[in-house]
Amino acid sequence: MAGSPDTVRLASRLAKSRNRRKRALGLYIASQLHEYQGGVQTGSRPYALETTQELLLAGLDDSCSEVIAAAVSGLGHRPHPLAVPGLVKFSAHPAESIRFSVAVALGSYASPEAIDALLRLAKDVSGDVRNWATFGLGSMHDVDNARVRDLLWSNLTDSHDDVRGEALVGLAVRKDTRIIPVLLERLGAGSRVFELTAAEYMASPLLLARLNAIKDEASSADELNPYWYRCLLDAIDACSSTS
Repeated sequence: MAGSPDTVRLASRLAKSRNRRKRALGLYIASQLHEYQGGVQTGSRPYALETTQELLLAGLDDSCSEVIAAAVSGLGHRPHPLAVPGLVKFSAHPAESIRFSVAVALGSYASPEAIDALLRLAKDVSGDVRNWATFGLGSMHDVDNARVRDLLWSNLTDSHDDVRGEALVGLAVRKDTRIIPVLLERLGAGSRVFELTAAEYMASPLLLARLNAIKDEASSADELNPYWYRCLLDAIDACSSTS
């Protein structure tokens, strides 16, 4: 959304409304304002960053969960260090939607408190929350220690398919060689982008024969997903370069 003094005033007025839906809308608007030049968005530069951050931080103190969710979401787009205590607090909120928003937002925060909260959320009762928290830990953050690796290793056997995939990629990013046997087991005709991306990160010649077998089988398929096939070729290239 194009930022301007008028849109900032609109967001501020709505964020201070007595109606909770309007307050939430105001915060969503505040988090999406960007600078445009000649009708074109100039990269991802936010408009009125400090002013909109103030609105979002104030939203964390709202009494309505709908407004809190909007504030949490916005502070993922416009991170501010003062948001960390509130985000950590809401990581234990009874509403799944709030915990989900926190899991997404914390991908933009690298403080020890934020990482601790993501570690907890990666074991949430909700598969969607675990998925985003595992993605945040595995791919959005580069923190690498025993706690993070143990969590990712544990989530390799999660009941949620995407959690398992994100955990696999996160370990591959960290060049954890323990996943090579896991990849050899999971790489096949039904491999998803998760497995192919993990293989590319590992760049191990031990994976090359399996990847080439997938390519040979895919060559006779009636239809191929172009993105999936590109990921397969990238994985083969990465593993070939070290063979």
